[in-house]
Amino acid sequence: MRLPAGGGPPRWWVEVVRGIYRSLVLTGLTVLMPVVALAVGLLGAGLASSWTEGLNAALPVRILVTLGEALVVFVWVAAAVWIVHMVTSQTFAQAARRRARRWLGAEVEVTYRPVAPVLRMATGHWWDGREYHKSEREARRRARHDARFRDPQLHWDGVWCAVAGVTVLPVAALPLVGLGVGGYLTSRPGLLAYGVGMIVAGLAAAPFAWRILGPVARRFLGPVPRLRLGLRVEKLEAVRVDLTQTQAAELERIERDLHDGAQARMLAMGMSVGAAEQLIDTDPAAAKAILAEARATSATALAELRSLVRGINPPVLAERGLVDAVRALALDGPVEVDVRSTVPSRPERPVESAVYFAVAELLANVVKHAAATHVTVELGYAQRTLTASVTDDGVGGAAASAGSGLRGIERRMAAFGGRVEINSPSGGPTHILVAVPCALS
Repeated sequence: MRLPAGGGPPRWWVEVVRGIYRSLVLTGLTVLMPVVALAVGLLGAGLASSWTEGLNAALPVRILVTLGEALVVFVWVAAAVWIVHMVTSQTFAQAARRRARRWLGAEVEVTYRPVAPVLRMATGHWWDGREYHKSEREARRRARHDARFRDPQLHWDGVWCAVAGVTVLPVAALPLVGLGVGGYLTSRPGLLAYGVGMIVAGLAAAPFAWRILGPVARRFLGPVPRLRLGLRVEKLEAVRVDLTQTQAAELERIERDLHDGAQARMLAMGMSVGAAEQLIDTDPAAAKAILAEARATSATALAELRSLVRGINPPVLAERGLVDAVRALALDGPVEVDVRSTVPSRPERPVESAVYFAVAELLANVVKHAAATHVTVELGYAQRTLTASVTDDGVGGAAASAGSGLRGIERRMAAFGGRVEINSPSGGPTHILVAVPCALS
């Protein structure tokens, strides 16, 4: 968690309250399956052990009886968990995806199996996509059942619920446990100091504990692993189409800038030189004035061409690399920008250019929307991944909505297998990370 410069106790308490609320939500979303398993296990163990209470037999027989009781309890627990999974996994997984999207900016897209159309065959039977039925009602019921309970994505949601029950739940519940135990201890004689310590520990953990959702969600809240290749192909096709459209729009912009700017000025300059040729003998003074105006026009056209070239491929980026190009970009902005870098050498040119223009767009967004007074840009390279993070102390609320610049950055980074992580709560601060796998030169 990053707090803006000057963020004092009020800001900290906002994060504490937000953390407690999110811990409560995550606990509610992940507690059902472990509670059911524990309750059925304890009740089942008590019931199974009562069957053989007072058994007086040889040791091998008692061992076999104990193993049989354990197997029965295991079957009961598995059946209970399976029922809970079939009824609730999709609901809880969808709710967790919404929280991951809202809290972490993680776009997790999944597709559930649709209900198959029911067709009446020439034989008079009804086909639901899997088998024949005598009535339309039965065929539609079976189609809905198959779509709901034979969906691989539903069972992957069950894996999420099971994994979250032993990973997200214990961590997210830590602040709540600390506050609850601390409140109890403070009410007991002689345990006030321990209770206060537990409460302080719970409050200190609240802003951080819920963030366990991030890594677990990225691994288990997505589509079924065996379907990811097809989704990846679809995403790459979408990226290809988007890049083609972007390149076409960029070419149109360059053509328009050349036509309306440098080309028009060069045409005017040619006409001026022609007029000066006609006046050079009869009115040298007027010819000199026209040539001076043509020289000024040529300087303006040259400046426009240089500006256009800088927009296509900044010379400082080509000559000195990403770090110096970002530093030059920071010097031109109206907001104070602090640039830090631990990148040891230059990355691949296409990646370097993509990250540069992503940072440029993020800085432009800060100026337009954030009302920030200070921005920090951090460039780093670790585990064969180039990262660029932009943090500002503005108003927050940034989101990759449809048609926004952040969504465009996400699509461009996806073309290189990269990602964009957005953490921008209302009120700030905003922290956006761009990460692209690449090799350094």
